[in-house]
Amino acid sequence: MDFTLLSDIAGQWLDNAETDVTRYALFAIGVWLTLWVALAGLLRGRKIRETNPPTKQMAVEFLVSLRSVAIFSTIGLLTFLLERFGLLPGPQIAAGWGPVWFWFSLGLMIVAHDAFFYWSHRLMHDPRLFRRFHRRHHKSHNPSPFTAYSFDLGEAAIMGVFVPLWMISVPTQWPVVGLFMLHQIVRNTLGHSGYELMPARGDGRPMFDFLTTTTHHDLHHAQAGWNYGLYFTWWDRLMGTEHPEYHARFAAAVRKPLLTRQRAKLAPAASVAITTLALLLPPQAARAETPAAIAGDWATPGLGAVVRLGPCANSSNTLCGRLLWAWDEGSMRPNATGSMMLRNAAWRDGAFRDGELLNPEDGRTYRGEIRIEGRDALRLRGCAGPFCQSQVWRRLESIPRPNLPPN
Repeated sequence: MDFTLLSDIAGQWLDNAETDVTRYALFAIGVWLTLWVALAGLLRGRKIRETNPPTKQMAVEFLVSLRSVAIFSTIGLLTFLLERFGLLPGPQIAAGWGPVWFWFSLGLMIVAHDAFFYWSHRLMHDPRLFRRFHRRHHKSHNPSPFTAYSFDLGEAAIMGVFVPLWMISVPTQWPVVGLFMLHQIVRNTLGHSGYELMPARGDGRPMFDFLTTTTHHDLHHAQAGWNYGLYFTWWDRLMGTEHPEYHARFAAAVRKPLLTRQRAKLAPAASVAITTLALLLPPQAARAETPAAIAGDWATPGLGAVVRLGPCANSSNTLCGRLLWAWDEGSMRPNATGSMMLRNAAWRDGAFRDGELLNPEDGRTYRGEIRIEGRDALRLRGCAGPFCQSQVWRRLESIPRPNLPPN
């Protein structure tokens, strides 16, 4: 057994891990401290969401990201071994091609990685693959800078193979790879930062509209069927997967109205996007204590599911709800979609109470209450024995439509 080789492999793995952990921690913690602490007051008008993710979520993201770094470092040993045995001539070849190729190969690597990310990311959203490869990342419905590497094992492996594949295929110097990784982590942490830093043009659109913005990726975490791109917007636009309200959401994030012509152009697309999820029922004028007051389609946190609420068939004075759609149907019980989630809740003491609320994931039945918090929000609290959970549902039609200021 070649103990020298084993020692070199272990040393290389530790070097890789140290570099990747340092880079991740430096930028994740740095972005958090800069935007969320030091400049929070100054950038208040650029914050995309009102709420911050809980501390527990960010701690879990950090730990899971360290696991992802360990996987990256392990996969990185492939290029080390190839170079060790003289099977990776690319870096030496590239060094002889001069500074023009140095910078061109960096740009080419970034563009290629964006394409690799778009298509692998979109593939991982296939329901057959989502739970195994990508669900961990989307548990961060409200992302933070620490979300950057919060991956399932399979996703970490897919993301980690890009650099070895590139180094095998395209002559590239190692300093180029270092700059590429620096660019990747900067864009990744800023994309999950929750603050929109891109300057806006006079018409309310991003200054550099071919680049993704924090709003662009934040919409992906909020409504996962859109905005798969990492660095550039062109794949989403070419393939029709850019969120139809993206420019309106960006304008709202930077507190700058879109021009009327953009609004008119956006409205039909927004209607199509909404109706693909479910048929919307307009809110009805009714007393708050009647089921008709909240009849319509409601989205669970993170647009994980859509539930249609309305009067029960057996009693117009009680509230029932049917599950219309779920993003991750693989996490639901068989035949959960279309089934009744809520039965026979009656208005009492300022809330709908006493009904049965079924959890479509595990089949458990809860008892609790539903309180109305304005026209477009409901707060649900369900208890199974001494254990209770609470969450806010929002009227579906209110989610993709920002309040745009008038001309």
